[in-house]
Amino acid sequence: MTTTNSLQNTKSNLADRVALSADSAIHSTQYAANKAFDRLSGGVESLRGRAGPLMDKVSAKAETGKHYIEEQPMKSLLIAAGTGAVLAMLLSWMGRSRRGL
Repeated sequence: MTTTNSLQNTKSNLADRVALSADSAIHSTQYAANKAFDRLSGGVESLRGRAGPLMDKVSAKAETGKHYIEEQPMKSLLIAAGTGAVLAMLLSWMGRSRRGL
């Protein structure tokens, strides 16, 4: 009977150690996940803080462009067509140079 009790105590101690080890691993994982989330959260907030002024600048430039188009519609159309033609030529040229490689 003492051998059976000893074996049960050993199993119980082993189960306790495994449970303690698993609990420790869970806490370590939670800690690491919380740290990573905190860093990510801080990065998002920083990005939001920088994006606000940038969006204001973009909005102001878009408003300026809108007024220019309203005041000079024909000139704006010619500029847009010329820009499109130049971009098309550049893309065509880049496509040919890649095929040649």
